Amino acid sequence: YSTGDPKMLKLTLSLLTAAVFSLCCKTAEAAQTPYTAETLHQTLSAKDAEFFQRGFNQCDLAYLETNVSAKLKFYHDRGGFQDKQLFMQSVRQNLCSDPAHKPIRKLIACSLKTFPLYKDQALYGAIQHGEHEFYLREPGKPDRLTGTARFTSVWLKQGDDWQLSDVLSYDHQTATQAL
Repeated sequence: YSTGDPKMLKLTLSLLTAAVFSLCCKTAEAAQTPYTAETLHQTLSAKDAEFFQRGFNQCDLAYLETNVSAKLKFYHDRGGFQDKQLFMQSVRQNLCSDPAHKPIRKLIACSLKTFPLYKDQALYGAIQHGEHEFYLREPGKPDRLTGTARFTSVWLKQGDDWQLSDVLSYDHQTATQAL
């Protein structure tokens, strides 16, 4: 073809424009969703570990306040429904009021699964499902297993961070039932 052919030049420019547009869209899409399934799981596994270590095991209430959504919906198979206010009150009264008899949460290895949530091809949250064990920590004694449970949590992306939005806490078994 001749470089002076107007039809070929128009076709070449059209194809080049389409290619650039396609590349821009893919780059924008990648920027909106920087997570692969593996990195999302790693990120939220670390978030789960930090959340329970700081919030549950160490009773860092300031941490919980900032990492739990103001619209929290927490469903517990034995304790009923709690919004954020009741959840925080329950943590203070039941988990953090007696350091001599402190409940501790430990994730059951390899039980955590993560499922991304998308809207218009943009990652906005994730569902986590797993199982955990609960122990009683008393000074001078080894931690004692008191029970197990399953959980399903919804984490919502808030800028570069994540907030716990919804929780199902169920299938609670005492240590004797769990064995």
